[in-house]
Amino acid sequence: MGVNYARLAGFYSIVHGDVELTQGQCCDVEEAGVRRKLDSVRSVLTVILSHSPYFLLSLVVSIKGGRMSKQRLLTGHEVEPMSEEWLTKMAQEQSTYEHGVVRILPDGWLYPGTTPRFLNRIQSFKFRPDDVLVMTFPKSGTTWMQEILWTMLFNPNLDNPQATQPLLVRSADLSVDMMFDTVTIDEIRPESMYEAFKKLCPGKDEEDGIAVQCLDAMPGQRVIKCHYPFDLMPPDLLDKTKVVYVARNPKDMVVSFYHFYKVIKVFDYKGSLDSFIKLFMDNGVIYSPYWPHIKQGWQKRNHPNLHFVFYEDLKADPQGEIQKINQFLATGLTEQQLKNVVQHTSFSSMKSRGDPLPDQGIYNKELHQSSGGFYRKGVTGDWKNHFSQELNHEMDKWIKDNIGDSGIPFKMD
Repeated sequence: MGVNYARLAGFYSIVHGDVELTQGQCCDVEEAGVRRKLDSVRSVLTVILSHSPYFLLSLVVSIKGGRMSKQRLLTGHEVEPMSEEWLTKMAQEQSTYEHGVVRILPDGWLYPGTTPRFLNRIQSFKFRPDDVLVMTFPKSGTTWMQEILWTMLFNPNLDNPQATQPLLVRSADLSVDMMFDTVTIDEIRPESMYEAFKKLCPGKDEEDGIAVQCLDAMPGQRVIKCHYPFDLMPPDLLDKTKVVYVARNPKDMVVSFYHFYKVIKVFDYKGSLDSFIKLFMDNGVIYSPYWPHIKQGWQKRNHPNLHFVFYEDLKADPQGEIQKINQFLATGLTEQQLKNVVQHTSFSSMKSRGDPLPDQGIYNKELHQSSGGFYRKGVTGDWKNHFSQELNHEMDKWIKDNIGDSGIPFKMD
């Protein structure tokens, strides 16, 4: 039987004099005499964990009474655990997760505490030349684009029986594993994804990542979803595979994100829309900050392996935008096949086929039903039905202050 490294990360500790290894903390190791002790402890861990280097770098070193500093990812990013004070305040309106919350510096990405382990794992993920990766900030048209791409590649004649499988099984999310730690994985784990995992990965440990292991085991071409920004992905990603980046104007996106944050149990948000938007602008919701994510995608828009799409353009002219994707992917679809894709991936058609996340255990059921389900409205300009004049002015200023000279041509109406 192999060692369960995910469980080891949560419960294993080594104490060597004044040096203690635990998960979730780091220390300043400049104090005299400490380096020798750290080297000794690291030697032990190197033997124990030699075949799991990404996990080794996810361990944290703490020194009793020492000054706290930060863990480093394989990418070189520093990881800063959020303070107990911050977590206590956060818990008044949303989930704080079993393993806490961290910021990944310098941009300050806010993620559950399990995330560093999976980010390190992704650095060795084997992208294939024919993969297509959908990259977005959440609630920017991700599911829509996943279905468009999957239909173009695998179901252009609308006769593929696999199309009835849940989308999260056909097109797994590379960034979702961070959401399911040792507590939530049993309480709200999507069962359809877990069943696919058991079939594709017999004998594997779910705590090493359900989605990432399913993707590893999937044969052939894959459509992969990811909410991580370029900065946290392998630096040679665009040299290996094609990426479709979807951006949505932040006003509509944040309204959709608010409803999603309320109905998904793992977020468990209890506050008002105004409070959520202010928290979002202050980079206080999971996946934030928004602007570095968008800017990194926009800056790479001219790379031959990146296709940048605005949600609003896709909504206004789906036929034209899907034709552009057809050219980008060199799929060579006929006019009739393109019409099939447009019809099959229209909002009304996708809504009629039901929720892409059919596992009702992940939802606050009452709120989910009252809000219209996963496919809520699928329109542009819905923010006008929710924003007060004061809130609109506040967000306009936030957009102006952050968009700078990036030249990102958002359409707000």
